[in-house]
Amino acid sequence: MNLAFNRKKVTVISLITVAALAIGGISLNASAAIRVNAYTASNGNLSRVTEINGNVVSNNTTSYYSQIDGRIARIAVKEGDYVKKGDLLIAYDTDEIDRMISLTDYSMQETAGTCDNVIQTGGRNAGLYSEANTNLSVLEQQITDTQAAIDRAQNRLIEKQAQLADFGAKLQISLIDYSDDPTSSDYENLSKMAASNAYAQQYDPEIISLQQELNTLNTNLASYKELKAQMVSQKASSTMGLITSGAKEQVEATKASSELNGTVTIEKYEEARGGIKAEFDGVVTSIGVIENSTVTTGTPMITIESTEDVVIKMNVNKYDILDMEVGQSASCMIKNKEYTGQVSRIEHMTGNDGTSGIGVEVTLDEPDENIILGLETKVRIDSASLENVLIIPLDALCEDEEGEYVFILNDDQADKCFVETGVRNDDEVQIVSGLYEGDTVIWNDETELTDGQDVKIIK
Repeated sequence: MNLAFNRKKVTVISLITVAALAIGGISLNASAAIRVNAYTASNGNLSRVTEINGNVVSNNTTSYYSQIDGRIARIAVKEGDYVKKGDLLIAYDTDEIDRMISLTDYSMQETAGTCDNVIQTGGRNAGLYSEANTNLSVLEQQITDTQAAIDRAQNRLIEKQAQLADFGAKLQISLIDYSDDPTSSDYENLSKMAASNAYAQQYDPEIISLQQELNTLNTNLASYKELKAQMVSQKASSTMGLITSGAKEQVEATKASSELNGTVTIEKYEEARGGIKAEFDGVVTSIGVIENSTVTTGTPMITIESTEDVVIKMNVNKYDILDMEVGQSASCMIKNKEYTGQVSRIEHMTGNDGTSGIGVEVTLDEPDENIILGLETKVRIDSASLENVLIIPLDALCEDEEGEYVFILNDDQADKCFVETGVRNDDEVQIVSGLYEGDTVIWNDETELTDGQDVKIIK
């Protein structure tokens, strides 16, 4: 019996021991160090690429209007066609152009003959009148220019004299202030300055030069006015018994207007022989006429959007716009071809269509005929490129209501450390302050660490 009792007692003691060990094991496991990832904060380069959807549009749209009255012989393109600079777009009927040039030339000759006959009846007086009229125009301009020069010189003279007079007045006031001690050096210096100023008001080189300039200008002005009076007299005497000056001017104006309008019209018809041609590489976006139709000057003909000056227009949200600047490089894919460019414009307001996005444009460096206007594409913008900055993995960064923070390794424990961050991308983040190069940041991919927690780095 005693043996059995002792065995039972030993069994009970063993169970108690096992239970105690089990309890101890649970306690040790609960306080065991958590395994963490580790990274040594170091300086390096950090870049960020922002991807935004945008639309391919032309930055240069030109509409062509008819410069003549004529007939459309042929339309060489269709809407949506790609055209090169110099390509024919629309051709006029050249027979109709020849007919219109002849009519214009006959009209010019008729008007010129009529006007010349009227003017030639004046004989010598007409020549004298023309001479006087031409000279008067020149003299009027010379008088105007000379008077303006006199006014400017007079103003400069008055301003210079006023400056010297004002300075002299201030010197006199200062002399009064020092009059109680006329033997002092200050009083003596002021007296010398006052005397020098008084002399300068009469004989300052700039004043003398301006007075001489005014004398010359006034002499020239008088000469111009005398010549003008002579030409006025010559003009009046030459019109005696001839056509009035108003009638003569009207005849001359009629002739000049006919010549000018006729010359311009013929030039336009001559230019129209070659038809309307593209001024740049682009896409035909609209055609406003049909073949064999008659058009008048100013009729809308055709519109081309350039493929030489292409931009991608985007709406950027308030977060992505923070790191975006004009001049940043960009790239996009259009028809499986990569194009490079740069940010060329950032609007300073949100969209007028009620959206909160900010308009951004990327200008392509080398657009070509593969460009499809209106196509949607994804643009990659290098919105940040930093060198030699402190970097840690983005996975190590945490945030709570107090701000952003990381855990750093300190004697096998996690120490919470608040930081200020800068640029980040999908994998890394710049640390502006709060960490130093060489600090070991730690994190656990599954469990949030706590301040002071025991940790063990995953090897």
